[in-house]
Amino acid sequence: MRKGLVVMLVALVALATFSLPTYATPTKLTFWNMPFTTGEVLSDYVKWWQKEVKKALPDVEVSKYYGPGQYDAIMKSFVVQARTGKPDVVEGLTEQLAVYVKMGLIADLTKYFNSWKEKDKFLPNAIAACTVNGKLYGIPYNINVRGMLYRKDIFKKYHLSVPKTWKELIKTAALITRLTNGKIHGFDFCSAVNEPRAFQEFISWFDQINNKKQMFVYKGGKWKLNAKVSQFEKIFKLYYDLTFYKAPYSAFDPNNRGGAWQQEDLGYVAGKYAMVPMGPWIWGHRNDNKVAKAILEEKTGVTSLPIPEGGVKAAYLEVKPIMLNKYSKHPAKAWELIKFITSKTAMGKWDAAEGVLPPRKDTLAMPEFQNWWAKAWGERLPEGVGLAPINWAPVEYAILTALNTVIYKVNTPHEAAVWLHNKLSGMADKGILGK
Repeated sequence: MRKGLVVMLVALVALATFSLPTYATPTKLTFWNMPFTTGEVLSDYVKWWQKEVKKALPDVEVSKYYGPGQYDAIMKSFVVQARTGKPDVVEGLTEQLAVYVKMGLIADLTKYFNSWKEKDKFLPNAIAACTVNGKLYGIPYNINVRGMLYRKDIFKKYHLSVPKTWKELIKTAALITRLTNGKIHGFDFCSAVNEPRAFQEFISWFDQINNKKQMFVYKGGKWKLNAKVSQFEKIFKLYYDLTFYKAPYSAFDPNNRGGAWQQEDLGYVAGKYAMVPMGPWIWGHRNDNKVAKAILEEKTGVTSLPIPEGGVKAAYLEVKPIMLNKYSKHPAKAWELIKFITSKTAMGKWDAAEGVLPPRKDTLAMPEFQNWWAKAWGERLPEGVGLAPINWAPVEYAILTALNTVIYKVNTPHEAAVWLHNKLSGMADKGILGK
């Protein structure tokens, strides 16, 4: 009797266990990216993205916390906590990618990418920009080059020609400031230390004056500086003249010294500047308000950056990669998330919402990228120069420190150029820029 009761209980437990429904616990992943947190991409896209990622990866749950915000904050936080495994996936800049590689924080994606059926859809130069020492460390989702926006209506009103040289830029921009009695400044630039945009603008001027050659070249087993004091001095003189030529009606508002990207982007769409060095992402701000919409859609022209005497058309080529944390506890799932982020449709909707160009050929052919804005920026792509795969963090800091001594009149352009050349040469000699 007792034995039969035990058998019955065992059977009932087995039946109950068999009858209970089972649910697979989704893999939780974290994705940090700047555009989702700062509003560079429309909130409608973020909502679409959150909905579609669930459909594409039903066994994955992606956190709705997209990181600490600005790229500088993302990099600092990632360096500190990457070894905890979070975030699993991180968006960033190619100059940050090189830093992460040097520190051993992101995974080599070469095998993943080579086994992906869609690998041939990507533009070769975009993939090359994410490659270090023959290994792929990021999948590009965004590609663009710096150009110049100008207010067509202002140039028409005052019968002005769009400047094509540095000299013309300085004079024309200062004239606009005077003609508008300072209500509109002729030109704006970024200069905050630790501001990627300020560094990228400086590099654009350098690419022009150095005939598209890299600032650092690899020779004899180490990186060496490929720049002259005279080149740095000319660039610093450009910044100095933009800030002080024909003061108090100079091209640049001196109150903007030390400014970041918000000053430049939001100031332009508010009508404060007649010209700005820019990339296509500002298109997303046309939905900020009626003034921004009218300025971007009706009153703006796109052209190449003015060039120095003896220089060439060139500008910083930006390729933004999606990277996999080397210490992620779920690398295979994280790779699936990266594939979704950089898929034809997800990439297309993101880039169209932000107004930038996609690095996939099939995405670039979508209707969203057949408008005048995308075509104008597409025409600029051949002018782009990618960065050498070095640790740019100390270089960027040195460049912007020197720049600020010029615009605040602490050093002359020559003094700042000598200091910067010595500083960068020393970094190369000490081997701190990478192998």
